[in-house]
Amino acid sequence: MADVEGTLFVARSTGPGAVREEQLSFRDLQSLLDACTSSEGTALVRVEIVGTSAGERRRLVLDFGHFGRDEE
Repeated sequence: MADVEGTLFVARSTGPGAVREEQLSFRDLQSLLDACTSSEGTALVRVEIVGTSAGERRRLVLDFGHFGRDEE
């Protein structure tokens, strides 16, 4: 999957019992990492990646509960 693109879906709480989902598009893995960093502290995250592998168009979906930055 050398050429990838996709969408990062993040859910943000807007108050008690209310959630708003945002969709952030990316065109390469660096822009995916940048989108994840800018969305730190969110929950219910999903990433959909589309690319070509073995000559066929493939789609990969990853679901996460929460993510954040690892500060060492």
